[in-house]
Amino acid sequence: MQQSTLDSSFVNRLRQILSSRYGKGLQIRQLMDLTDVKSEDAFTKGRDLHIPLCVNGAILGTAVIPSADDLNKEKQQGVTQLVRMVLEPAMYKWHLEQKEANLMELSKANLTLDNVLLFGEEPMPTIDEILSADDTELNEGPAEDLISNLIHLEGRSELTNKKVALQLHEITGRWAFVPFNDIKGQLHSSQDIAKMGAMTIYIENVAALNSAEQELLMDYIGEDRFSDEPLIITSSFQSLEELAATLHSDLLDEVSVNCFEVDRAPLTTQGLREVLELFFMKESPLDAQ
Repeated sequence: MQQSTLDSSFVNRLRQILSSRYGKGLQIRQLMDLTDVKSEDAFTKGRDLHIPLCVNGAILGTAVIPSADDLNKEKQQGVTQLVRMVLEPAMYKWHLEQKEANLMELSKANLTLDNVLLFGEEPMPTIDEILSADDTELNEGPAEDLISNLIHLEGRSELTNKKVALQLHEITGRWAFVPFNDIKGQLHSSQDIAKMGAMTIYIENVAALNSAEQELLMDYIGEDRFSDEPLIITSSFQSLEELAATLHSDLLDEVSVNCFEVDRAPLTTQGLREVLELFFMKESPLDAQ
């Protein structure tokens, strides 16, 4: 686990951000000695800032920012928040992989869909309007390439989850933002979804999807998708462990891989944008150099 985390491209980009913004480096260690850890809070030891990396209350590792004693409290909090936003999902993914055998035995329930409120005051396009839209507009493609065509948002506030979904939609430069409930009745196959072009489909409560709708999503994301095909953003106020009671194991695995914890996100628009780009945008050739 430790080696794969250190080798991942997003951790290298995290190091670049820490270096450029704070002038600091980053070390990632397996936590062998718990005597210094009194809680899950970050703490200083000598001149270094130690940031416990936690999953459901279990400390699986620690990030160390060397020579961080010259950072004020506000900057230390900013470093801590950024580091956890990047590294803890990797720890959580590993944690979930250990439970793979259990996931296969989870119950599968059919739930009734709740009504989903629309964004803003402008009416959303109908499926006919979407499919008859100008080909140039549909094929223009998003401004940014995503690592996946499915992104899951986990947060306690439906309104905040929506705001993050809209920010992702804006970052990727997609041409339309449509709630799933508005078009689900006319989606019968993965091809029906794919031919909509580079738009965003938002599912406000993924736990409310019935079995057929979950299978439709899995059919779509189970194949290699192009950047000019729809981005699916799912959302839930429930944790991944709670979702295990209502989602098929395959769909749960997919949302777990690209899960964004909204409640841990920076409060500023710019800070949120930077973290979303770090998490979900493909690394450009220039960044890789």
